[in-house]
Amino acid sequence: MTSLLPTSALTPSRVPGEDAPDAEVIRFAQTLDGYAAVGGGDVAALGRYVQALDPAPPEALGLDDLRILLFARQRAHSHQGGGWPGEPDRVMQEMRRLTALIRTRVEERGQGVAVWRGDLTRLDVDAIVNAANERMLGGGGVDGAIHRAAGPELLAACRAVPEVRPGVRCPTGEARLTPGFDLPARFVIHTVGPVWRGGAAGEPAQLASAYRAALTRAAEHDLESVAFPAISTGVYGYPPADAARVAVVTVRAVLAERERPLRVLLVAYDAQAEEALEHALAEGEES
Repeated sequence: MTSLLPTSALTPSRVPGEDAPDAEVIRFAQTLDGYAAVGGGDVAALGRYVQALDPAPPEALGLDDLRILLFARQRAHSHQGGGWPGEPDRVMQEMRRLTALIRTRVEERGQGVAVWRGDLTRLDVDAIVNAANERMLGGGGVDGAIHRAAGPELLAACRAVPEVRPGVRCPTGEARLTPGFDLPARFVIHTVGPVWRGGAAGEPAQLASAYRAALTRAAEHDLESVAFPAISTGVYGYPPADAARVAVVTVRAVLAERERPLRVLLVAYDAQAEEALEHALAEGEES
């Protein structure tokens, strides 16, 4: 169940009859963000929300509401010992039908790239990309934030990645994949961008390689949605506007070549980064 929206911003695309109160929408978003951690009160809110959706045929619902229904069916299935008493076949058939509808809706939307400003670690996508270093043992900035949000198992998984030479698990321009552990995202794709040395030391090609390598890992695992930070623009010093152009051109070229991923989100951490990415997207549309 993946969305290109942060779960805290999820709102219903269609609720038959009376709209759900804002507080219940917020509680439901929290439930999606961490079902087991939220608590029983939100489970009740989820049930009421689902009851509001149930009267409508699934074909009439928006994409997010289809995901809501599938989420509820999956949880009911797992929490009741594998199905609802007396009707496990019907539940499984419904989950398969909802899954097929969701996949169709996503594919109809087509491939694309968009910009979003906010916290990368809160996104409910198939994979988020980590702007890692070659050691893959955590660090500052985005790297540190992802490790904190994913929990200590992420560091253990990174340590398990074999070194290609002493102290290097992921050379600059390459990518490695690990589980997402405590993150909403199922996977973390670790890639290493270049340190900015003025632009004449192969930095644009290395940065493009980092984006392309991350998308290759996503395609290998049939992932549909991937979210990137602004690679190399932190302590590595790559000018944000230049990095944004490389990101947009590379991502669009890869999406034109492959069936997966379907959607790519370029995540900005502040207004300057957002402006640079939006400008790069607009430039690409005009060319």
